[in-house]
Amino acid sequence: MSQYSLLKFMRRKAKNSPDDIVAEKDGKKLTILEFFDSLGLSPDDLSVDSLDVHAGEETFNRFDNFNKKYNPAGQGALRKLFLKKSNYMDGQYLAEQIKGVMELHEKNKYVNSELRISVHGKYPDEWLKLAQWALKYNIHSPNVRWMIQVPRLL
Repeated sequence: MSQYSLLKFMRRKAKNSPDDIVAEKDGKKLTILEFFDSLGLSPDDLSVDSLDVHAGEETFNRFDNFNKKYNPAGQGALRKLFLKKSNYMDGQYLAEQIKGVMELHEKNKYVNSELRISVHGKYPDEWLKLAQWALKYNIHSPNVRWMIQVPRLL
């Protein structure tokens, strides 16, 4: 997924699903618009440049640098909502984005990809939760192979 497609997805969700409950803060459930507002952001004001999630030389050799770089608009909360499987929405938005990529690949039978997802080994049920997430959202395609990466983080 490119940074432009992430931006389009974020804007589309805010416009078409403004009542989605995406987080809970101080006991209050937040809609996607309230979530953006709590971060001092407006989906309409975001741009590819303000997201600043493009890959660079510094992101490929060290996983910790990669993680620091992929905080859309410098907000870890946006990363958790849109790019993680473990969040208030059980990774629904990440699954929707992946399904969109898979559909594009399937339209062109000669396009394949290798998607990567991390298992950190912090919790005994981490593999189970990953499998449940993949099954819940039907995340599979003949054009996609999954690579499970185990990052070396301290």
